[in-house]
Amino acid sequence: MIVAGLGAMGSAAADHLARRGARVLGIDPWQPPHDAGSSGGETRLIRKAYFEHPDYVPLLARAYDNWADLEAETGDRVLYRTGTVYVGDPAGELIRGSRLAADTHGLPLLELDDPGLAELHPFLRRPEGYAALFEPDAGLLLCERAVAAQLRRAAAHGATLRYGERVLGFDRAGGPGGVEVSIGGRRVRAGALVITAGSWAPALLASLGLSLRVTRQPLFWIPAPAGFELGTVPCWAVQRPEAPGLFYGFPALPAAFGGHAGIKLAHHHPGEAADPDAPRSAATAAELTVLLRAVAPFLPALNGPALASKVCLYTSTADGHFVIDRHPEHPGVVFGCGFSGHGFKFASVVGEALADLALEGRSALPIGFLGLR
Repeated sequence: MIVAGLGAMGSAAADHLARRGARVLGIDPWQPPHDAGSSGGETRLIRKAYFEHPDYVPLLARAYDNWADLEAETGDRVLYRTGTVYVGDPAGELIRGSRLAADTHGLPLLELDDPGLAELHPFLRRPEGYAALFEPDAGLLLCERAVAAQLRRAAAHGATLRYGERVLGFDRAGGPGGVEVSIGGRRVRAGALVITAGSWAPALLASLGLSLRVTRQPLFWIPAPAGFELGTVPCWAVQRPEAPGLFYGFPALPAAFGGHAGIKLAHHHPGEAADPDAPRSAATAAELTVLLRAVAPFLPALNGPALASKVCLYTSTADGHFVIDRHPEHPGVVFGCGFSGHGFKFASVVGEALADLALEGRSALPIGFLGLR
């Protein structure tokens, strides 16, 4: 089994395949965890009251279990259940969709008044007319640590991981089944190819007409007020009716974690179009100013300047939902792509689903709503 791309999804796929006894060759142009694609930047939100659609919730339940298994087997903690506060227009997508997912699946989701919000997150404000919810089971994932742990477990179960190489294409292999994969200047035959190439997936899957859009996404870290550390406040996400997407952030991580000091801030909304192979422009002070102005009504205590910044990539579908399926013209090829900036939390279960498709041709996991159709 060849896995093309070893970020969040590919490292998980290689891990699941290797632990089921498959011979695995994982390929990545860089050595993960790295900042070239979509899996860098220290942290990602994880939540179950999924406003995007209730159909994601069973997959999230399985993802939580799989993350716990990874932690138990590797000894690396990757998931922190800090809880997350959501603030938004009661009729907006964030609040309405979170309530729908929680009601559909019986998830704990607390309605907060101003005193309740102040007790949970002393820095976060609820402007007049806005609603506030708290999901106690939500929190954050340490993304680079999670990728590294998945790759380490895959290698421990026999996976071969090669860096500095790229899968350039594929075709049917001669004889029954299988696929012939172009890796650099050579051709390699395999039982299956799993494409988890992130922002490089559009080139490998061009024949499917998926209209995947790659965009540049700036991330910032700013000084943290005292009392904004991990273990003292939850994560947060806010939605403004006049602005697209979500603004979100995390508690400041301890220095012992080895990352950037301060509070991470970001805007979950596709940014400007980007070529993943072109030099990437750095995040700017003007972009941070726009972000701080957007969150000022909710977090007036936050201010710049930036302590650090990064630029990652989104690869988005037209409707913002993932695509996980078998290639209709190449039975030996399966893929996961178009994670649209909200996929990392699912990596542990997406890897399982892709391993199912590669080994068995189907999956019992509820991924039908994410198929090509």
